[in-house]
Amino acid sequence: MSLSQAIQTAVSGLQATQRALQTTSDNIANANTDGFTRKEVSFVNVNRAGTGVGVEISSISRSVDEFLLRQIRDTQGVANNFEVRDKALQEIQLLFGTPDNDNSISSGLTDLKNAFEALALAPENQAFQFEAVGEARELALRVSELATNVQRLRAEADGEIARLTGLLDRGIQNISDLNVQITRSITLNQEAGSLQDARDRELEAISEIIDIQSVENNDGRIDVFTKGGRSLISGSIAINVAHDAAGATNAVVQYLNPTDAGYPGAMTGIFTNGSTAAANDITPEITGGKLNGLIDLRDGVLPNLQSELDLLTKTLLNEINSQHNTGTAFPPPTTLTGTHSFAATDVFTATGTIRISTINRTTGNVVANYNSPGLNTIASVGALLTSINGSLGAGTATLNASGKLVLTSGSATNGIAVNVNNSAVTAVGSETRNFGHFFGVNDFIQGVTDNSDYNSFISSQQASSTAAIGGTSGTLTFNISTGSTATQAYVNSQTLDTIAANITANGTLAGAGISAKVVNDGTGRRLVISDSGNDNFIITDSGSLLSDINMSTDDRAQANVLTVRSDISIDPRLTARGTLNLTAAVGADGIVSGDGTAANSIAGVFDAQQTFNSVGGISGAQATISGYAAQILSLQAGLAAEAQSQADFNQSFLESLQFRSDADSGVNIDEELSNIIVLEQAFNASARIISVVDAMFDELFNTVR
Repeated sequence: MSLSQAIQTAVSGLQATQRALQTTSDNIANANTDGFTRKEVSFVNVNRAGTGVGVEISSISRSVDEFLLRQIRDTQGVANNFEVRDKALQEIQLLFGTPDNDNSISSGLTDLKNAFEALALAPENQAFQFEAVGEARELALRVSELATNVQRLRAEADGEIARLTGLLDRGIQNISDLNVQITRSITLNQEAGSLQDARDRELEAISEIIDIQSVENNDGRIDVFTKGGRSLISGSIAINVAHDAAGATNAVVQYLNPTDAGYPGAMTGIFTNGSTAAANDITPEITGGKLNGLIDLRDGVLPNLQSELDLLTKTLLNEINSQHNTGTAFPPPTTLTGTHSFAATDVFTATGTIRISTINRTTGNVVANYNSPGLNTIASVGALLTSINGSLGAGTATLNASGKLVLTSGSATNGIAVNVNNSAVTAVGSETRNFGHFFGVNDFIQGVTDNSDYNSFISSQQASSTAAIGGTSGTLTFNISTGSTATQAYVNSQTLDTIAANITANGTLAGAGISAKVVNDGTGRRLVISDSGNDNFIITDSGSLLSDINMSTDDRAQANVLTVRSDISIDPRLTARGTLNLTAAVGADGIVSGDGTAANSIAGVFDAQQTFNSVGGISGAQATISGYAAQILSLQAGLAAEAQSQADFNQSFLESLQFRSDADSGVNIDEELSNIIVLEQAFNASARIISVVDAMFDELFNTVR
């Protein structure tokens, strides 16, 4: 080896060890830097014509286990998913309490039951009247507050989806930019480890938001996909993602699937590349990360809870009002005004009979009686008014400007009372109400949000809208007004989606403003048939569809607006306690002071087994109202416990994976310091060679001179 070759060899050693020392020093400096991975220098011998002429660095690589990193990202997504659920469900549990909690709805139901039992024993005791109304107000307020908080949490979840989608979009763009830089560095044989660390940190950040999978290419770029296979990043090409929060939500506002009629709805999806086309909606493809947890809360857990609260409210409202409408206060009020709005032409389909009496408010004696004919002979609301008027002396039956039935005694000294007897007025399918309850003339509590209860009907939760309905084929008859009907045939092989589409496409129904759609209810689907103008209509069925799917008056958002009837809330003496005598002649006692039969019937509502259809997360079952409330609370407690357990488990698993990764990729100060000593010795050895060769050159030059 010549002296010049010896110098070149030593210089290569100096250069290689210097760069290695820099790398080791950088490792030590970043020992506590989050996301930093240890860099390792690889040396290679340089040969020319079979002779070693020095050393060079072949690569500076990261000490990482890519498989372990992918595991961490996957687990990070799952952990964050359950973390989101856990936080929301813990808040829900705090709001709802447990069945034995004094502030829970279960406790409120028990208190209301006890109040009516006390009132039944002493119906003229004003303290008991005030107590019953007060407990009802507290319960109604509690239920409406809970429902309002459910929708608040939905709105917050939707807003957080929008925020995280923005972070996801920035993360995708950052990874795309880093891909370009890494490829350039590798092409130029420059160190790319720091850029790759930065990219891994971005990958970890978006894996917290959404479930992803990645593939590294030969040139150092990575392609990123959702677990569903949607491309997010392809080399330097990245998609944009965005979501516009809906703002305020209610029980009716929901996200529609791309395959649903009316898509996109008021609550839109997460779209790519600025397009709201169904093909660009990636919401159904997100199966992990914080976004999935938030989507499930917004579209599953919280709507389930809303549906359960609405069904509880509807059952409570209907059962109490049904019994309250069988009774009357003493003294009776001079006027009874209905809750629901009608037109004179609205169809009236009923059976049985009723009695309406004007009553002396001091004595309780009958002043005048209206004993109805068979209600099956009365075809319309207008005909009903005609039938009543003229039988009550000065008393009248009219529709006010809002279309509500008004029964009045016509005298300040007389009151008005109703005995609903065996009346049964059809609302939809097999759902009927007694006369007073149908019109709402003596309701105790209210929950409707519009002028009518009979302009929208909804089924119970169905497992699928694309499976055959089964049952018996038949024809739906829509009674829109007197002399105006429309029919829609169906067969048992059709689906809810098909039935909804056929109803909407029916020209006669469309002309009356009636349409149908299938809506989400958590993991299930429900059929909704409604009138866009809030006009009443009745549906009857020659087959079994309406009974098979439990079609009933639309109960959505009932819980949010539950309240005690305003005049009763102001004057609890208007609470019904007794019952109008069905057979009392004029001059005889129509109402007896101290009669508590109606109050006793209301108290009995709470112990009676009720049929609760499948909605939300609770399958259809027979239960008391208090029992169903307890089921709601127990279900939420179970979901909260499960979410917390899953969150704790996945966090623990994530920490164990991170520990393994740190052991593999982290910096060990002792090892790095030992490496510095070795490199220092190699550096000094190379420097010594240069020094010796330099002395040899000096000696050689001196000899030549």
